[in-house]
Amino acid sequence: MDIRFLRSFFANPLRMGAAFPSSPALAGQITNLIDFARARVIVELGPGTGAFTRLLAQRAHPACRVLALELDTDLATYVAARYPRVEVINAAAQRLPEVLAERCIGHVDAVVCGLPFANFSALQQAAVVNAVRAALRPGGAFVSYSFVHAQVLPTSRRFRRSLRERFGRLDIHPVLLNAPPALVYSCVA
Repeated sequence: MDIRFLRSFFANPLRMGAAFPSSPALAGQITNLIDFARARVIVELGPGTGAFTRLLAQRAHPACRVLALELDTDLATYVAARYPRVEVINAAAQRLPEVLAERCIGHVDAVVCGLPFANFSALQQAAVVNAVRAALRPGGAFVSYSFVHAQVLPTSRRFRRSLRERFGRLDIHPVLLNAPPALVYSCVA
């Protein structure tokens, strides 16, 4: 367990969403939904201490750019030092289209997201989902997750509804080997 993650959680629990990093099982399920052979730009939103970042950096094609947007300055610095292959940007997820434009990137092949959407207001959820939808190329994948226990919350139901409305389809995959158990959400643009 990385103390940085726990420290960030206690400093701002609503922004972090979890007290523990994602498990290898959850990271595997999240990244297994990406076509690494074809992807040339992958974005991670909210890498935390890098549970997904590690697999993205390992599995991405050598010609693929991997970017990660992290709002927490300490975590962004940590992930950048730990995964030099990944371009870590200290920015909010809502700024994704702007960040891509600054780097002359038109569209991305996949967006992996570790943000706690169940803790977000309707405006925050919409801003992030709209930013992701605008960034994805046709056929691009958006993969996120939510904890099983949060499924009854109105914010979680709103998030799932938002994904179905903006992407047309939402696939859900359970991952029980995580603390707490999670559901992986995947959509195709």
